[in-house]
Amino acid sequence: MSIIDAKVKFKKIFANLPSNIRNEDIIVVVDDKPHTWNSAYFEIKNDTLEGKKILDKLVKMGIL
Repeated sequence: MSIIDAKVKFKKIFANLPSNIRNEDIIVVVDDKPHTWNSAYFEIKNDTLEGKKILDKLVKMGIL
């Protein structure tokens, strides 16, 4: 899956989540840093290196 496809799929999932899940549930840990849906969205939206690592890990975990 390409980075662009992963971003699109992530954003579709994110858009359908209730706000309490976005803030509370940790979905991935990258470099010993836990990320909720909101923090992952921030990193992915801003095209950071951390965002790319998050997308890669979510794809490998089968979430995306």
